[in-house]
Amino acid sequence: MPTINQARLFGTVLLNLVAYLLVAQPDTTVTVRHNLMHYAEAGGLASGSPQTPFWLRANQYGIVPLSSPAGMVRVGSTGHVTWPAGRLKPSVRYGIEAIGLQTRTAAVIIPEAFVSAGLGKFHLYAGRKREVIGLGDSTLSSGFYSWSQNARPMPKVQFGTNGFVAIPFTRGIVAVNALYAHGWFPGTDSMQQSYLHQKTLYGRIGKPGWRVKLYGGLVHNVQWGGYSRFLGKGLSRNGRLPSSLKDYPYVIIAKEPSQLETDNYSRHDRINRFGNHVGSMDIGVEISLPTWTALTYYQHPFDDKSGLALYNLPDGLYGLSLKRRQPAPAAFFSLNHLLVEYLTTLSQSGSTVDIGDSHYEGLDDYFNNFQYLDGWTSGRRALGTPFLTPRREVRQDLQALPGRAWAISNNRVQLLHAGFAGTFRSRAAVEVLVSLSRNYGLFRVPFPAVVGQFSGVARITVPVSWLSGAQLGAAIAVDQGQLLPNNLGGWLSLRKTWSRK
Repeated sequence: MPTINQARLFGTVLLNLVAYLLVAQPDTTVTVRHNLMHYAEAGGLASGSPQTPFWLRANQYGIVPLSSPAGMVRVGSTGHVTWPAGRLKPSVRYGIEAIGLQTRTAAVIIPEAFVSAGLGKFHLYAGRKREVIGLGDSTLSSGFYSWSQNARPMPKVQFGTNGFVAIPFTRGIVAVNALYAHGWFPGTDSMQQSYLHQKTLYGRIGKPGWRVKLYGGLVHNVQWGGYSRFLGKGLSRNGRLPSSLKDYPYVIIAKEPSQLETDNYSRHDRINRFGNHVGSMDIGVEISLPTWTALTYYQHPFDDKSGLALYNLPDGLYGLSLKRRQPAPAAFFSLNHLLVEYLTTLSQSGSTVDIGDSHYEGLDDYFNNFQYLDGWTSGRRALGTPFLTPRREVRQDLQALPGRAWAISNNRVQLLHAGFAGTFRSRAAVEVLVSLSRNYGLFRVPFPAVVGQFSGVARITVPVSWLSGAQLGAAIAVDQGQLLPNNLGGWLSLRKTWSRK
């Protein structure tokens, strides 16, 4: 978590920017637009197993508990203030949400609380904010590889562009979308006071109105710094990992340190990069058809140099999405969205560390790390795709396998995932996701045999005529296989929304 001085510094910067946006207008009579929305929801879930079915909890920003049954009450507000007549069109966004949970115990969480200031082509935000980072279709996705909506948002300060911004002198043909962020991981039993470094850079070739557009870019995430009482001499210096500003450049550029003082760094630090690096290189093609928009994409994972050098091909997330461009003619049911994805993580640059004379290492062991014992997780949920499974989520017989208890017990996966969404003439909306996977465990601790798993969910949202602005939501989910407990469960909720302009 941030220190008091760090929090004051970031708070001062953000407040100064907001103050500038509020007062730096040449005309005090400029119209201010303020859109405000409040919402409240009450719901609950139950299942035939003490564990919540996969698709009722996965990719829900960590707010749905692993244990069942559970009750939930959530309230929140979001706002957007704009000065449309300003030269740089400044804006301020803000949001907050509070959730009360009741499982075996009661808890209150704040999954979202942020303030964002926009000026021209750029924005700055601080706080916890829901977001998905990567190139693809997140709406029906199985989960983007390195940064999905599976875990609860962590506090960050982030600067970036407002979407894709055209590069001057290219006539709008070339545009970039980028962000740079610093965040704070929540403390756990095995790691305290560690940081998040995150940056992305994406490019687009093609004007927004072109029929075909090409995309490509990179996501680079790092967990770095911190203290752990469980790390010995070879992995830390008295439990401490490199956390200073002097160490930060090595984190940013993922450079292996060369000449470092032995007294300040462990053997692991001297021969590896500082921190746990997780990311993806993404490419995609978007095609505008007469009725649909098609997007095909590929997210290639990297954990070290071998991933960047493509030694782990064909690992990655492959996707094809179709979205309806225009409303369908009046019909009993309108299909609006289709998605198919394939995920494979079997290669990992090979089953051994040494891969010959290439100067690259294998055994990538996605989402696991020798220093960060919780792996690539936050709040005990995978930060990336939920199909790389934390140990506590798999069946008890798989948790009891001999060998070290790694945080992620299953990261060699083949997955076929599909989803669709549509609306009925009555305005009821439906969404269906189905996922079929083959799971191999880890190279270090493989499952005794290949483990199959099916998980699916059907969700429906129905407007309630007797309570203006309210919606009744229901879902039914099933797990069947040998990776997760066999299960059938459901969710029911009522949500009311108020808006003001």
